[in-house]
Amino acid sequence: MSRAGDREALHELLAAYCIKMDRRDAEGWADLFTDDGQFFAFGRSFDGHEGLQKLAATSPGGIHIAGHAVIELAGDEATAQSTFVFVDQKSHDMRIGFYDDVLVRTAVGWRFRTRRCTFQSADGPSDRP
Repeated sequence: MSRAGDREALHELLAAYCIKMDRRDAEGWADLFTDDGQFFAFGRSFDGHEGLQKLAATSPGGIHIAGHAVIELAGDEATAQSTFVFVDQKSHDMRIGFYDDVLVRTAVGWRFRTRRCTFQSADGPSDRP
């Protein structure tokens, strides 16, 4: 795949993260990660397909709005940094922050190896809202 093709595929992956979570597709969301993938947020680590799927199935509903990512490609690996706003569907409370990702090319396309969520709190960056 060309460098431009890789960038397009990575942007599609980052968009799918929001869409699958917001449409409550817990299994599809977990499938965006490698088998040993990890998501770090809320002072915790959610590991592997089972842990990721459970997180997605039990998380509050809402809408994730992600900013355009800065992506660095290095062969079959990439890093991405992006900002986000999450709006809770019931309270309409918002959380803001940024994501730091490690992404890898797999036999089925690009996947998250790790995604770290850092919230912007009143006191500055935090692993908790």
